[in-house]
Amino acid sequence: MEPTPTEPLRPNPDNLLQAIAGAEACERGHRGRLKIFFGYAAGVGKTYAMLEAAHVAQEHGRDVVVGYIEPHTRPDTLALLDGLEQLPVREIPYKGITLREFDVDAALARKPDLILVDELAHTNAHGSRHAKRYHDVEELLYAGIDVFTTVNVQHLESLNDKVSATTEVVVQERVPDRIFDYASSVELVDLDPDDLIERLESGKIYRPDRAETALSHFFSAKNLAYLRELALRRTADRLNRNLERGLGRAAGDAGDDVLVQVSPSPGNATTIRAAARMAAAYRGTLTALIVEPTSENKLAEDDARALHANVELAEELGAHVVTVYGDDAALQIAQYALSGTISKIVIGSSENRRKRALPFLPARETVAERLADLSCTADVVVIADRHEARPTSGPRLASRFKPTRVDLAAAFLVLLGATVLGLAFHEIGLASSTILAIYLVAVLLGALKADTLVYSVIASPLAVVLFNFFFVAPRFTLSAYGINYPFTFAFLLVTSIVVSSLTIRTRRESAANARKAYRTEVLLETEHRLQEADGVDSILSTTAEQVIKLLRTTVVIYQVAPGGKLLDPSLFSSGNPDENVTMTDLVSEGETAVAAWVASNNKRAGTGTDTLMDARCLYLPIRGKGGVVGVAGIVVTDEDLDAFEKNLLLVMLDECGQAVERERSTEDAHRIRMQAEQESLRANLLRSISHDLRTPLTSISGDASILLSSADALSDEKKRAIYTDIYEDALWLVNLVENLLVVTRLDNGTVSLKTEPELVEDVIREALHHLNRKAALHDLRVQVEDPLIMAQMDGRLIMQVVINLVNNAVTYTPEGSRITVSARRVPRGKRRGAPGLVAVSVADDGPGIAPSERPEIFTMFYQGKNVGGDARRGMGLGLALCKSIVEMHGGTIGVDALPEAERTDPDRPGTVITFTLPAVEYTVDEGTQAEKDGEAARGDAASEGNAASEGNASAAAKAQKGSAAIDDEGSPHGERD
Repeated sequence: MEPTPTEPLRPNPDNLLQAIAGAEACERGHRGRLKIFFGYAAGVGKTYAMLEAAHVAQEHGRDVVVGYIEPHTRPDTLALLDGLEQLPVREIPYKGITLREFDVDAALARKPDLILVDELAHTNAHGSRHAKRYHDVEELLYAGIDVFTTVNVQHLESLNDKVSATTEVVVQERVPDRIFDYASSVELVDLDPDDLIERLESGKIYRPDRAETALSHFFSAKNLAYLRELALRRTADRLNRNLERGLGRAAGDAGDDVLVQVSPSPGNATTIRAAARMAAAYRGTLTALIVEPTSENKLAEDDARALHANVELAEELGAHVVTVYGDDAALQIAQYALSGTISKIVIGSSENRRKRALPFLPARETVAERLADLSCTADVVVIADRHEARPTSGPRLASRFKPTRVDLAAAFLVLLGATVLGLAFHEIGLASSTILAIYLVAVLLGALKADTLVYSVIASPLAVVLFNFFFVAPRFTLSAYGINYPFTFAFLLVTSIVVSSLTIRTRRESAANARKAYRTEVLLETEHRLQEADGVDSILSTTAEQVIKLLRTTVVIYQVAPGGKLLDPSLFSSGNPDENVTMTDLVSEGETAVAAWVASNNKRAGTGTDTLMDARCLYLPIRGKGGVVGVAGIVVTDEDLDAFEKNLLLVMLDECGQAVERERSTEDAHRIRMQAEQESLRANLLRSISHDLRTPLTSISGDASILLSSADALSDEKKRAIYTDIYEDALWLVNLVENLLVVTRLDNGTVSLKTEPELVEDVIREALHHLNRKAALHDLRVQVEDPLIMAQMDGRLIMQVVINLVNNAVTYTPEGSRITVSARRVPRGKRRGAPGLVAVSVADDGPGIAPSERPEIFTMFYQGKNVGGDARRGMGLGLALCKSIVEMHGGTIGVDALPEAERTDPDRPGTVITFTLPAVEYTVDEGTQAEKDGEAARGDAASEGNAASEGNASAAAKAQKGSAAIDDEGSPHGERD
C-alpha cells in the first residue's frame, strides 16, 4: 500500500464529470472484453507477450493504445512500444517525489478499441479515483473498451495464504478471483524455472544487486517450481469452470454450500480464503456468518477494524454475509446451518481453541466438537491457523466486566432497600429466612436495570455480607454460629449470581431481538409504503425516510432520468446533532460528481469503498432491471455499517429500484394506452371528415360546370374570378380528402410500401412539378451533393412528403423568401461497413418556429399559434402524414432553426425540416439502371398524381396539369409556427 500523503489529493469534479460524459456517450449495451496474460513470477514474459499481441491486433485494424506499462529495464520489452500510441501517465506529487499512475480519465476520453494496462494488482497512489488498478480496469470494461493486462498467480486473493505459507513472503497487492475467473480470455505465459533463474542471473529482469537478493529469497528454485505448478492448476481450474458454466450443471447436482464464521481473529482471513476455495471446488455457495454478541459493549477499535476487513474479504470472494445475534457462537452457527442447505462448516483453529478453566480440571469441549454435536447434518472443517492470537481477548474481557455507574447505583439502591426492609421485618419478629428471600428478590430486581454482569459479581457477595452482618447472630459482626449458615450463605450467593446473570442475559437478548425486529419492521414497512407511493418522487422520498429510520442518518437522493441524466438532488435530514456536516457540503459539485459516477458505472463509491473514498457520503446505486434509476448518498459517521444493516439497506434500495421501474412502466403503459385511444378517435374522425367532405366537393364541381356553361350571362372577368375561386376550393377539398384517406390507411395498416432504390434528386425534382402555384413567388433552390445518391423508398409516398414540406414553406413564408431542398449522405454509426442514411432537408428563411412548439408540429390535428389567413382550412394533417410515411420507411424526421451562418435576416430564424431514408450503395452501372427505373416509376406517379381520389377522374386530370398533388394548406405552417 502507498503511504497516505500529508495533503491528500481529491479528484477534480470537472474532470470527473467530463469523463462520465464520455463514458455515457459510448454504447452502453457493449461491455469490453478482458484478456489476462498470466504468469507465475516476474520475468516470465507477460508484458512482452501482451505487447506482441497488441501489435497483432493493430495489424488487424484495431485502434490500440498503451495506457500504462510498468517501466522496465528490459530493452527487448521496451522496444515493442515503438509503433504503439501511448497515453501520458498521471503524475502525483508525494513527499518530494513524483508517482506515475495510470490516467483512467484520459483513457475514457480517448476511448480506443483496445488499451494495455500493465500490473492489474497494483495499488494506486492516494488521490486516485480508485484504490486499486483492477477497479480502473473494470471502469474501462464498463465503458466498452477492451483491455489487455498482466498478473501473477501470487496476486490472486484465494491463493494468498498458500503462497505466503510456501514462499514465506506475504503479498500485499491482491486481485479478487472473480476478475480472473470472468475474464474473456486468460493466456498462460510459461517459462521453465531454470531458464527464469538464468535470465535473472544475467541481469535481464532486475539489477545485479536486486537479482542476488531475489535468488536467495522469493526466486529460489523450490518457490518457482511451486508457483509454476500453482499457476498451471489455477488456469486448468478456470478452464473447467468455464466449461461447466457453458454446459450447465447436471440435473440434481446442487453442489455443497459452505458456511464460514467471520470474526476479528487474526487468522480468520486464512479461514475465509480456504472456505472460498472449498465452495468453488464443491460448486456451492459461500455464506459468511457474523455472530454478534447480545452485549451492548462495542468491539475494541483494532477488533472492529479487523472484523470489517474480514467482511470485505468475504464479499470480494463472493460470499453472502449474514448476521445473527447470540452469546454462544457454536449454537448460533449450528442453528443457522440447520435452517439452510449448509453441508460444510468451516472454522479456524484460533476459534476452536479452548483452555482449561483450572489446571487440574479437564479441558472444555472445543467449538468443533460442539458443532459436531449440534449440527449432525453438516461436516465441520477446522482450518489450521499459523497466526498468533492478538492480545485482544484481555481488553475485551476487561471492558465487558468493567462496572458502569448504572451497575453500581443499582447494587447500592437494591441492597440498601433490602437492608432497610429487612430491619423492619426483623423488628416485627419475622424469621431470617424471610429476610433472606428479600435479599434474593432485591438482587433479582436490580438485575433488571443493570448493564453488565459486574452487577452480579458486586451485588451477590454484598448481599451475603449484609445479611450476615445485620441478621445473623451474633449481629453486627461477620461471624456466624451454627453449621447451617455456611450453606445458607452459599445458597444465597450462588442463587443470586445465577438468577441475576440469567436476568441480565435475557434482557440483552430481548434488546437484541427488539433491535432486529425493529429493523425487520422497517424493511416490511418500506415494502408496504412503496406499494402505496404515487409517482417516482414519492417513491424516492419514502425510501429516504425509511433509510433514516433504519440508520438515523442524513440521506441524499438523486433521481436518474430514463436517458441516464442525473437530476437535481433531494436532501433528507435526520436531525441528528452528532452529524458534523452541513447541507451545502452534501450537494457540492464534488459530491454530485461522485453520484454521477455511481449512476454511470452502476457501482458503489464514496466513503468506506475503494473508489472516490474521500467523498463525504457512501453512494449506492438504486438499481432496477433496466439499469440505475437513482443514487442514494448515505452520511456515514465514524462507525461503519454492520453487515446486517448493510444487507437491509441494499434490500430497501432494491425494493425502491423495482418500485421506480414499476411506476415508470405504468406511466409508459398509460401513455401508450392514451395514445392508442387518441389515435382511434382521430382515425374515426378522419373517416367521418372524408365522408362528409365528398358531398361539398361534388357540389362545388357541379357549380363550376354550370357557371362555365353560362358564359353569356357574366362578363369574362367575373366568370374567370368565379372559375378560379371554385377551382381552387375544389382542388383544396380534393387534396384534403386525399390526405385524410392516406392517413386513415396508414392508421389501419392497409398501406403497403413498395420500396426500391431511387435517385433522390429525381424524386425531389419530380415533386417540385406538383407544388402550389404560389411557389413561383419564392426563390426555390435544389442542392444535392451527389447526383447519384440513392435511397430505398416508395417513390410515390416520398414525393408526397417533399410536396407537403415545400408547400408548407411556401404558405408560411413571405413572398420572395428562399426555400432550399437539399440532400446529403450521413453515416449511420461508427462501425465500419455500416449502411448510411440519406438526409433530405427543406429549409426556409421565414419567421421560424418557436422552440416550445417544435415537438408538437408533427402531431395530428395540431395547429400552431401563429396561423395565416388561410388557417381556417388547416386541419393539421400534412406534417403528421409526413412523419408517418418517413417512419414507415425506417427513417426519422425533425425540425430545427436555420443555422446562423445561413440566415438572410437576423430577426428571421427560419426553419429546417429534415427526414432520413436508408441509403443504397451502388456501382456506376447499377446507378444508371436505377436512374432509368426511377424515371419510369416517377412517370407513372406523375401521371397518377396524388389526386387519384377513389373514382374522382376530374380532379386527377387537373392534378396532371401541374396542380399541387397535395396542397399543404391541409397542413398549414401554423402546424410549425
